[in-house]
Amino acid sequence: MADTLPAGLPKPPPLVLLALITALGPMAMHAVLPALPEIARVFAIPDDRIGYTVTFYLAGFASMQLVVGPLSDRFGRRPLIIVGLTLFLAATVLCLLVTDAAWLFAARTLQAIGGCAGMVLGRAILRDCYARDEAASRMGYLVTVMATSSMLAPSMGALIVVVAGWQGVFIFFTILGAAAIAVALFVLRETNLAPIDRLNVGSIVRNYLLLLRTTAFLGPALNGACQNGVWFAFVTVMPVAIVAVYAGHTTDYALWILLPMGSFVAGSYVAGRLSLRLGTERMIRLGMTVSAFGLLAIILVDLLLTRAGPGPLFIAMVLYVFGNGLALPSLTVTAISVNPAITGAAAGMHGFIQWTAGVVATALVSTVGLTNVSFLHAVMIGFAVLSFAALLLGRR
Repeated sequence: MADTLPAGLPKPPPLVLLALITALGPMAMHAVLPALPEIARVFAIPDDRIGYTVTFYLAGFASMQLVVGPLSDRFGRRPLIIVGLTLFLAATVLCLLVTDAAWLFAARTLQAIGGCAGMVLGRAILRDCYARDEAASRMGYLVTVMATSSMLAPSMGALIVVVAGWQGVFIFFTILGAAAIAVALFVLRETNLAPIDRLNVGSIVRNYLLLLRTTAFLGPALNGACQNGVWFAFVTVMPVAIVAVYAGHTTDYALWILLPMGSFVAGSYVAGRLSLRLGTERMIRLGMTVSAFGLLAIILVDLLLTRAGPGPLFIAMVLYVFGNGLALPSLTVTAISVNPAITGAAAGMHGFIQWTAGVVATALVSTVGLTNVSFLHAVMIGFAVLSFAALLLGRR
């Protein structure tokens, strides 16, 4: 596919700003995980259903990406980001005020809908400002910053829960959301220099159908989505399983999760360093090769080390997600580069597919129960195998 953009590329915004607006939604998801046992107690939610807090969040995060991308192709990236951040802030305040589980699920869904704007449009802004291989390199650095913040989020959330209870997590994101709005208003400039003339639902649907028929888009999008499914099944079950199955403490998860998250950060940083030199195709092959060894490690844990505590699975995930970190920036840029005229729509559909896999994975493990570690292994292995099948699809 074409790797060209119109002449006169816009000046890119500061990477730290893109990192903030991109990381806000994922951070809000990860920081709440250590609070799930307390939230389950306060709202009288059974342990085997508290995982739906994550499922509803991911559902909101996934669904709105189909809307945000095309809207930004018409109205620009900046207005959509500001509206999204404002909704995120309002929904975070609502999370503090709710008194029953249904309202909490609704507020979390709205919070995710607002937070998804930065996730989608941060990628689109990078593609607005850079050619493909350089965009992949910048994406690697952006993912490094975003993953670092997500890596620290569970530890931060656990500390806040110990000091201020589950409400403290939402107070923190109220402050962070307000700061993000202020910075975006004063620093962020529009990067969509060629918005489409009008928003036509029929053309949006046709663009999405075109993307879904294009293996150059669908292969890398499904590959990254299935990797996402492995991750979200893992992080949904383990905060509860560590307490209920392995007799650990809430803060244990916050410490263990640093290992795979740190590995993902390292992989993303290496991707940022190597993408320009090796190119997107070789980075994808390298990352998936490493992930294949990680998948073998997960299978060995399932066969031999199920009763050995949480450590072996976390260590296997270190290898698997390092490969993810190497491949995902190039997979993302490859998918959203299929047609520069509909970059926003491609970013939206890519995000929808990616996060829908997370919805499916969390719904599966939540339905069976967050204390069933063997079923978690089966879900993780299944999604990992599907990711390799998607890679073959993209090669067709």
